Amino acid sequence: MHMIGRPTRIPCCNAKLVSGPNVRAARLVQYACFPDRKNNNLRTSLLETPVPNSLAEYDVGCSPSFLRIALRTAVAFVCSAAVTLSSGPEPGWGWPPGARAEAAEAYSVAAYERAVAGRRDGGGDGPNLALFTEDAQKAMSRLLQYARYVESVSASEQSCGPACTENREMLEKAWQVVASEHYSASGVFSQRAWADTLLEVLQSHDGLLPTKSDLQAAISDMLSTLQDPYTEFLPPSAFRRALRRPLPREQSYLRAQYVGLGLELGPVAPGGGRVVLAPLAGSPAEAAGISRGDRLISIDGTPVDQLEVEQLRGLMRGPAGSTATLEWIPAPTANAGAAAAAAASASVRSIASTNRQSVPPGATTASAAVRLVSGAPHIIMDVERRDLPQPAIKVSKVPMGPPGFYVTYVRLLYFGSETTEGLEAVLRRNEGAPGNVGYILDLRNNPGGVFEEAIASASMFLRRGDVIAKTIRGPEEVVDTVWQVGNLPYEVFPSLPGRLASKPVVLLVNRSTASASEVFTGALRDNGRAALMGERTFGKGLVQYYFPLRDGKDGGVRVTVAKYLTPSGYDISGRGAGLAPDLACADYPHGGLPTSLQQSDRCIRQAAALLADKT
Repeated sequence: MHMIGRPTRIPCCNAKLVSGPNVRAARLVQYACFPDRKNNNLRTSLLETPVPNSLAEYDVGCSPSFLRIALRTAVAFVCSAAVTLSSGPEPGWGWPPGARAEAAEAYSVAAYERAVAGRRDGGGDGPNLALFTEDAQKAMSRLLQYARYVESVSASEQSCGPACTENREMLEKAWQVVASEHYSASGVFSQRAWADTLLEVLQSHDGLLPTKSDLQAAISDMLSTLQDPYTEFLPPSAFRRALRRPLPREQSYLRAQYVGLGLELGPVAPGGGRVVLAPLAGSPAEAAGISRGDRLISIDGTPVDQLEVEQLRGLMRGPAGSTATLEWIPAPTANAGAAAAAAASASVRSIASTNRQSVPPGATTASAAVRLVSGAPHIIMDVERRDLPQPAIKVSKVPMGPPGFYVTYVRLLYFGSETTEGLEAVLRRNEGAPGNVGYILDLRNNPGGVFEEAIASASMFLRRGDVIAKTIRGPEEVVDTVWQVGNLPYEVFPSLPGRLASKPVVLLVNRSTASASEVFTGALRDNGRAALMGERTFGKGLVQYYFPLRDGKDGGVRVTVAKYLTPSGYDISGRGAGLAPDLACADYPHGGLPTSLQQSDRCIRQAAALLADKT
């Protein structure tokens, strides 16, 4: 990924940049690197020269002059609380001679900053407090307290050395990023409380952060108060991996990490074991029938709730082709019955010594079994480790109906540049084929990816003028951007192919379909282009940006900055989150690509039947 200049923020969806080195990915990152306040929006521009911007990235730490800086920072931080800039008179209004230049000055950001910093009634120092809410005024007061505290420990900081000053400035920078950019999905964010947090965190370290470990702990403690699971501090190595820029010495470690079972585990469950957050799409765990919400009890007989995260990773990793015996309890959903039935079937096949080709790739039949423990079914199965990196898209033609007719099955594992390119190629090959009756797009266990690639992929199914998604930001939840086919920014989407598919579409989803894949799904369904089949989706319509600290040398912070709505205005992240299917179906991908309806899972068969009814 090529980057120009020093990035202020790097966009992502599901906190993952999985885009490849194509034009869109490179332009997308560049587009996010240069602040642009034209038209009073939060966009960025390829064409603008980077300039100091108190509303985007605060590079100046506390110094002896911080008492003066604090007020300026606070004013910038809370400016949206009471005053909204106008872009000028309504379109069509006639400008008197010379008035356009005067209006441009009157509506400039500089003029606004002068107004905010102006003295009340022409006298007295400080900002005009009448412009701010009570919460904003309290926030400014807390920042002054912080500034005074920094000055009170300045002698100790000077004795500590340059590292203490540099680390404190990085803490302030992380605080400012959140103050300027964070979107609180829960609505609990308070300007006063966030200013309090900065002071409390520094005080908890006695005003000094002598080591990088102290800095990382301080930033993590500060971000944990936001009650936002997607906003967090990433140490340098994790930050590089998130941006797909690992150091050479990290490559071998990452390769080892990508051979395993494909499970993402969460906290210890109240009833024992660990909660499965999601199986990796196309992984051995998925082929075995493990789903989000299941409880993993043991790996090779070792209880997982007695192990730390790194120990768990060590158990799941191993040579490709080796097996691990997994014991898990399905979540209490309709899909649990399918998983238990699959395991029971595998056990019967094992006893009968039937052909192993009927078993999902990645799952062996040596000791598959189901047993009841306190009335709950425990599934025990040998699962084969294998390389986990998967292509972004897998395609199969599944014959159906009279000879020569087929449905185009497309498995979308995540959204990146290769997803968009691969989907375009599939549509160009099959849309005009007389035997193609339609498309089954399988998004089960798709965790998301790059939002802009989901937008590009959706545009190939929609008409010009169709809305793909909407972005809202800020505590007022004002619509910030409408992503519309035919009106997408050229800087990010320089060469979209236009609508390539008009044949019917069925989307397969489950409770691990999340983020960018939900945006894609919502766009097609709300515009009447696809039926939705499966389970309710995960419900993550939030977007995060990556913000580097000291060019990534101190890691970075991943911050929730906006929320996406479907074209109809549905809040994917709202209470009762996720997208409900039009038709319920509980099954999971059994591994490999379907080559016939008989060999396909139940959801694929039902989707094919629905397409047959539409043709």
